[in-house]
Amino acid sequence: MSGRLVHNSVSDDVTLTVTSTAGSYVATNMQNKQPSMKWRSTTDAAQTISGDFGAAEVIGCVVLYNHNISAAGTVAVTLASNSGFSTDVYTKTVDALDATLGYGTQKYGHDGYGGYSELGWQQRFTIIWFTPVSRRYFKVVITDTTNSDEYVEVGRMMWGDFTNIPYRYGAELGWREQTEVTRTRGGALRSDARNPYRYTNVESTILTDAQVADALEIFRAAGRRSDVLWSGFPENTDEYLERRYTMLGKLMDYSSSIREAEGSSITFSIEEGL
Repeated sequence: MSGRLVHNSVSDDVTLTVTSTAGSYVATNMQNKQPSMKWRSTTDAAQTISGDFGAAEVIGCVVLYNHNISAAGTVAVTLASNSGFSTDVYTKTVDALDATLGYGTQKYGHDGYGGYSELGWQQRFTIIWFTPVSRRYFKVVITDTTNSDEYVEVGRMMWGDFTNIPYRYGAELGWREQTEVTRTRGGALRSDARNPYRYTNVESTILTDAQVADALEIFRAAGRRSDVLWSGFPENTDEYLERRYTMLGKLMDYSSSIREAEGSSITFSIEEGL
């Protein structure tokens, strides 16, 4: 198995131009590391977000996280070498949400035929993967003209390259509770309710010394300061599986271990931001 790690959002320091802005829901909110801070349009007409990296950057992934784009919406990304988007143009359009679930996909009563694989805990997101290209100018066009909110909003946007990390079976995915429980003198339990969050622990397969060194340098540079996106099953034909094993968060811990004479493995953990 091989996952992908997006660890450097090169769009965070770029001046963004958008079609419209509703009040304080400004475009720079998409560059903030708090996905709850959002950019919002004034209408549900097609919206364009564009910018200039300042120099050519290698891009292989675009992430729109914590958005309200509906199942009927589409997201089109375009990269080019000039501001007029006429030279070395690369473009890709995807549906904003996963494909519909057919008969037998889930247990009876989980999702109706034609439903979408969204659960109550999920933050809605769209990821566009493609073979990395080097370009300077970028734009994304969101088309969702029947959105029930009558506007479009996005909490976090990331443009960057990704690193492939082959990993072993047994990768851990779970929830960590933040709710504090205390027992009264009478024996009752009282809860100070807080939202739980997801985490994952991953161990790579055997890597060469050079691969380990490269991975550890990526982890060091990202640290706990930067947002990282981990996808355990990128572009999987089971899109529901891909969604469950994808999270945006912080790299909490990482290390390497000598496993065999042929090389070492790396382990890392990521905690999801809410």
